[in-house]
Amino acid sequence: MQCAVRLFQANGYAATGVSAIIDRARIPKGSFYHHFPGGKEAVAVAAMNWLSIEVSRYLDGLADEGATGADMMLGIAKYAAAGLKDPKFKRGSLVAVLAAEAIPGSATIQRAVESAVVEWKARLAAGFLRAGEANADAKAETLLALLEGATTLARVHGRPELAIEIIERSILPDR
Repeated sequence: MQCAVRLFQANGYAATGVSAIIDRARIPKGSFYHHFPGGKEAVAVAAMNWLSIEVSRYLDGLADEGATGADMMLGIAKYAAAGLKDPKFKRGSLVAVLAAEAIPGSATIQRAVESAVVEWKARLAAGFLRAGEANADAKAETLLALLEGATTLARVHGRPELAIEIIERSILPDR
């Protein structure tokens, strides 16, 4: 899954072929199609589901430590910035890649991406509620959307830390 996620993030959905995933993962072609008989679409859904679980676990860990929604958003922004800094990956957002390139032709991928976003939004909203914030759901949704744009701007400007700065300004308005 990690290989597929990284390739989709770095190269896009359309530019990532099954053979590239097989080569990067160093698995036999037969094994790939045994686990993913639906080919690239099936692996994209599985990759999104895997990433959803990873991010949800991360957010749950922060919540267990008493993190607020703002703390959680900042954590995600730092993770995104680290991914942009790493010359080995230069990854972008899997959600953005699949939304732009795969969702128009795949209701299955659309459902997987939507499910992940709904999960993350719920966890963030719970963090905002813990901090006594009003409109927790709307705030979580707005900040998730902002993070997608902040990550894109950080990549455009070649400044990974810009993603963190934008999120900080939105959750700490006096900065």
